[in-house]
Amino acid sequence: MNEGLISRRYAKALYRYAEERREEQTLYRSMKALIENLRALPELHETLCSPMVAAGDKETLLRHAADVPQESYLAFVRLILANRREKSLMKIALGYTEYYLRKKRISVVHLTFATAMPQRILSRMRDDFERITHGEVELSVQIDPAIGGGFVFRINDRRLDASVAGQLALIRKQIAEENKYGLL
Repeated sequence: MNEGLISRRYAKALYRYAEERREEQTLYRSMKALIENLRALPELHETLCSPMVAAGDKETLLRHAADVPQESYLAFVRLILANRREKSLMKIALGYTEYYLRKKRISVVHLTFATAMPQRILSRMRDDFERITHGEVELSVQIDPAIGGGFVFRINDRRLDASVAGQLALIRKQIAEENKYGLL
């Protein structure tokens, strides 16, 4: 069976299970923590997928990989281990977070600036984004001096690069295209 389909089914079922217990928000935080830990520690995923590691040890590792392991998360862990779906953990966790955001009408906005922005400006931006999207906004801000100025804006799956570095790259690409056809 298609692994993507399996992951989506697990994610939706998990959401319904957590919703019944009114734990969908805390489960969302636990899934985000699990995703961060799986990304930061590739060895964790390898250990979880190893047939040499006992299920009890895997359960302990997964308990510690969550932010606040509530009943919904622990039931999820037991189900994954019982059905030997450890390899699908990341996809299921990502599927759950995406499904949660969609159901709760939450948009994820990532902003990258060359320098730090005052909190009052970020708060105003969040308010504007919430008004535009008619929903809640999860705002993530990064500082990256390498962009040289301006900003990079990502919301859900869309991206706008208004940085100095991005504009220079665009100009370089246009010049290369023109040279390719002998226009310069």
